[in-house]
Amino acid sequence: MFKYEKIVKLGIDRVFLNISNALKERGFAVLSYVDVKEILKNKLNKDFAGYYIMEVCKPSAANELISINHDYGLFLPCKIVLDETGKDETTIKMLLITEMAEKYLNEGSEAEKYQDEIVSAIESL
Repeated sequence: MFKYEKIVKLGIDRVFLNISNALKERGFAVLSYVDVKEILKNKLNKDFAGYYIMEVCKPSAANELISINHDYGLFLPCKIVLDETGKDETTIKMLLITEMAEKYLNEGSEAEKYQDEIVSAIESL
């Protein structure tokens, strides 16, 4: 399994705000996000459901993981996707960094505690 996924009964903009706050409480920062709906509308004049791609990072985690193996940087920042799957329903998806690290770096347990913090933030919604 390469991802964690949860469906919440909230609109995508509320989920974006709530997940951002929950992550901030745990020491993470939203470094950037891509509003796919807006980009497709502006560039292709295509209507698309709400869809955000968020990049999040906890500086102390990045420092620890990259200090262990510089190739951890290939999996950072952590990626979270918010997918509007219905009226007042959003699917939250997160790439599991531990799965990638185990598969490609033969390690990953170091990342598990940080991955669990993000899952905890998502579960708090």
